[in-house]
Amino acid sequence: MQRSQTQNLKSVFIVSSAIHAKHGVYDTNQRLNQTIETFKSIQKYAPGSDIIVLDGGHEHLTAEEREALKDYVTIFYSFVDAENIQEIQKSTNWDIVKNAIELIMFGSFFESQKSNLMNQYDRIFKLSGRYTLNENFNFERHLNAKEKILIRGPYTSQFTSEITGGVTTQYMSRLWSFDSALLPEIADTYKNMFAHMMKRLQEGGYIDIEHLLQVHLPSHRAELIGKIGVQGNIAPNGVGISD
Repeated sequence: MQRSQTQNLKSVFIVSSAIHAKHGVYDTNQRLNQTIETFKSIQKYAPGSDIIVLDGGHEHLTAEEREALKDYVTIFYSFVDAENIQEIQKSTNWDIVKNAIELIMFGSFFESQKSNLMNQYDRIFKLSGRYTLNENFNFERHLNAKEKILIRGPYTSQFTSEITGGVTTQYMSRLWSFDSALLPEIADTYKNMFAHMMKRLQEGGYIDIEHLLQVHLPSHRAELIGKIGVQGNIAPNGVGISD
């Protein structure tokens, strides 16, 4: 019965990407191959889903790299030429670069494509590039979370309260999803998160997307999950994680 209720629902995975990155232990070819594995895992565990890539690397993909992705990706958006992205790329702090660029990409994309996304899709997933879905991913549970955000957490912060400005908990942000009807709220959330991050940096502190999500996502919409079904290796040191 559950399958018949969800089989006609259309989903999209919005994948954040930086195939050409200045930081981290993986070179461009490794990042490209890891990203392809991301797409293959979507096809395996969320069949029929579209894939949209938001790329915020420091330079454009080559023709050969784009060719390697074309069989998997519905739409590829490059933010390389965006003036605000180029300015952030000048920072030597990888954490600031990664978090600020992701907030800008998703915020502007959700705002500009709001009507299209709401008309075409029932469920919207946010997935970090280079990470893969695994057997713990429950596609049906996401599809059945009507008018809800499905996300992992909250977890205790690894930062002191002084650094984050009093934020002591966080959501995991590698994979989460929401009902497309909530997109206006989510688009506003990204704008608010970016403003919050910039203010915190100006004050001499720091806050990342995980902590910002905990603060700004509408709590009454959040349906929390213990194991969301995503795995991969973090870019700074290659350590494996499984959420």
